[in-house]
Amino acid sequence: MDSRKVLFFLDLMRTESANKKGLAKHYENAVKADDSVIMLTAFLNNYTFFQGIGSSIYDRGRELLDELYQNPTEALISLQKIKQVNEAIQNEVSLCLDRLQSPYVFTEPITILRKRDRIAYLEAYRQVAATCVYMVALYDGLLAAKKLTWADTDGIQESVYAVNTKFLPALQRVKKPSYSWVIRKRRLGGDALFEGEAFFISYMVTYRVETLCSALNKEPMGTHAFLNIRAYEADELDVPYCWGTGNLLSFSPKDALNLLHKDVVTTLRSPSRAELRKAIPTPMECIRVLSDNQDFCVSPDELTNAMNQWIMGHEIERRKATHNCVFCGKSVPADRYVCKSHFSTEFS
Repeated sequence: MDSRKVLFFLDLMRTESANKKGLAKHYENAVKADDSVIMLTAFLNNYTFFQGIGSSIYDRGRELLDELYQNPTEALISLQKIKQVNEAIQNEVSLCLDRLQSPYVFTEPITILRKRDRIAYLEAYRQVAATCVYMVALYDGLLAAKKLTWADTDGIQESVYAVNTKFLPALQRVKKPSYSWVIRKRRLGGDALFEGEAFFISYMVTYRVETLCSALNKEPMGTHAFLNIRAYEADELDVPYCWGTGNLLSFSPKDALNLLHKDVVTTLRSPSRAELRKAIPTPMECIRVLSDNQDFCVSPDELTNAMNQWIMGHEIERRKATHNCVFCGKSVPADRYVCKSHFSTEFS
């Protein structure tokens, strides 16, 4: 609206003594139709003004609107001040959006933000925090990830501060290893007393692992590990059985913040007698069973130990049931578990 209309009603109110109540109503309508007033009202209703600079600007805007309606003789001065407040709000909103959209760490406060943007950015920062936790747990382990704290009750300012001063710095300290791990199944031999199969883990530079395993029929084990399906189903030996980088996790980057508030398994229990009667399942199922279906963050070395307990325990249970020596697999009497020859002495 052209502010000359406001001047027109002001002049009428000064010169006309009759129907001042009606003129006042016309003045109020004219003020409400002013572009600057419309803009400020929209800002105050649709934006969140945070403590500090934001709340000061909000209070100033409300104060100027009250002055505009209550003191018509100063209307033009009030309208000019309202334009200045609008400019201040636009500047703060622009600064805040630049900060939120910046890929760099910042510590400046968020002062004013559109309400619908606040909700979107709050969720975005929550996902940034969750991804940081996931990556720290993946490469540095659970203990490092648990040092981070997050509260879903925090507002946008607290969340932005936490991400920029805790989560992103923690992520920057994480160094992705240049090596990956490979687990193979091999037959025991040489001086080993127990004749059977076992899993062995080795580490090598990542690009060599990728080249070695590129043609294999693989199945994901989480986000950074894979299972060689043929090696598992066909019981192949001396080939990559499973491989990956970092730890094995039960959660995705989206859900990683949940692990900060719950117990997470890092050490797997031994399989029970009942479980050992069954053949070893896939590596991830092995972890799920031995973690009792709890969330886990397990190292590949821990997985290797767990699979060896299972495969060797299963073979021992099978040999005991079929009356074969648990060491060499030869047939033994029903009342014995091992061959006598394994325990010969100088007196025998």
